Amino acid sequence: MKKYIVVLFTLLLAPLVNAAPEFKEGVEYKVVNETASSKPEVTEFFSYVCSHCYSFEPLMEKLQERLPEVQLKKVPVSFLGRELGPVLQRAYGAAVLLKVDDKLTPVIFDRIHRQKKMPGGLDDIKTIFVANGVEAKAFDGVINSFALNGMVAQYDKATERFNVRGTPTIVVRDKYELNMSEIGSEERFYRVVEYLLSAG
Repeated sequence: MKKYIVVLFTLLLAPLVNAAPEFKEGVEYKVVNETASSKPEVTEFFSYVCSHCYSFEPLMEKLQERLPEVQLKKVPVSFLGRELGPVLQRAYGAAVLLKVDDKLTPVIFDRIHRQKKMPGGLDDIKTIFVANGVEAKAFDGVINSFALNGMVAQYDKATERFNVRGTPTIVVRDKYELNMSEIGSEERFYRVVEYLLSAG
């Protein structure tokens, strides 16, 4: 009887021993930091002028619905859009400070990619904010503020820290960067993120 129990136990364990990880380092993701954050978080480095980032928005929204306990963070980069890059980076930071980023981000993306109306500069950005319910005085109060300057410095520091050279770049728990070209499908994207959130 004891012999049969040992054989049965061995058979039950066999699939666990032989099972290879579904996703591999160097294929679907790479390690960009030695230690992972203790928080379940996913960071997206993006730019309003990036068409792929615009297309990626629905996936990030679905990811939040799928994993409500996960903190999704956006980091705007300044290196895309030439002289408009830093302006759009500052626009996102201003929207965060004014607590209208959830409302303004789709508006700015839509204006640039669907309406084909690229903002000419900060005055156009202000017009967009005011047209969407932000008081001109409130916008003026944050756009060159100490708080926003500090946020922009943090955005640039994070971009440099993770050596971000393209967008969208997705980093999970400050340790793993997704290789989007190898993931291949929306469902695999969600599964890779879930896998890395539980990785060591």
